[in-house]
Amino acid sequence: MITLIQKNQQLFALGIFILLVMFFLWVLQYAVIRYGQTVLNQLLKSWTALRRYLSQSKRLIRLRNNYPKLYDALSQRLDIQHFYGLPLTVLLLVMGYILALFFGLVEDVVTSDTIVAMDFFVSQQMSMLSESPIVTFFILMTSFASTATTCLIVLLVSILCWIIRQRYILVGLLIATLGSTIFTFLSKLLFHRTRPVDILLFEQTDSFPSGHATITVALYGFLAYMAIRFSRSFATQVRIAAITIFFSLLIGLSRILLNEHYLSDVLGGYLVGALWLMVAISMTEWLRARNKIDWQIVWSVTHFRLVWLSVICVLIGTSIYAEFYQFPLLL
Repeated sequence: MITLIQKNQQLFALGIFILLVMFFLWVLQYAVIRYGQTVLNQLLKSWTALRRYLSQSKRLIRLRNNYPKLYDALSQRLDIQHFYGLPLTVLLLVMGYILALFFGLVEDVVTSDTIVAMDFFVSQQMSMLSESPIVTFFILMTSFASTATTCLIVLLVSILCWIIRQRYILVGLLIATLGSTIFTFLSKLLFHRTRPVDILLFEQTDSFPSGHATITVALYGFLAYMAIRFSRSFATQVRIAAITIFFSLLIGLSRILLNEHYLSDVLGGYLVGALWLMVAISMTEWLRARNKIDWQIVWSVTHFRLVWLSVICVLIGTSIYAEFYQFPLLL
């Protein structure tokens, strides 16, 4: 057994990593389902009590009397009752934080910081798995973020939104996909980073950031957001989020294992995708606040059948794409 592990150290480490991620997500999912609503309700009560306490502060009363417009603007930013208040404030703060992380990662890559040494180390380890049978699985996984599959998903979701008469959802969907794609394309031209040497699938574009990682978070993240908003079960919402995170990690891992990208390329793609996902969610919630979107619609049996038919079409289409386009590219 020890000899087998020594001969397949990279494969064993990869398996342990995936199992640890699965275990962590399962524990997190269990904890959120069991305690999430209780914690959230407690936080809401604490927030209400804090606002009530602050409203009685002498300094804030003086601010309200001397600068009423400024006080009203700040008060509205913290109002939890409508989208333009605390929800929008939190979304803007999250977008700013993601953007700061991306610029920090860019600086590390440009200045050849520690992350670059980690990139080369991980790439060398993954190159030793080029003959492993798991390559087949990860080629299929990486195909889920291909341009062909992305276009198919956008088309099917557009048809579904049109049928259920929620056309304004498409605004957020297009912002997530087109915005992240254009941003990634321009970033590749700007940074012009070459791909790893031991690449398995031939690619003509530059390496940083990973387009597959970007579209995975932006597109599949928005699909998960849609499913969560339409769902009325808290447990189902948490499971959707956990599955989407794990699915996104597998696609990002596929880009590293196939040596299509460095680790930092995938991390950069995740950040870009998350940024545009937040922008898309903000726009969608703004449209909902203007009564353009109704998340409380009643789903008929026909609607559910269309959803499952779309899922089957994506699975079949991705498999065909991988078989006739991706596998022939193996170097």
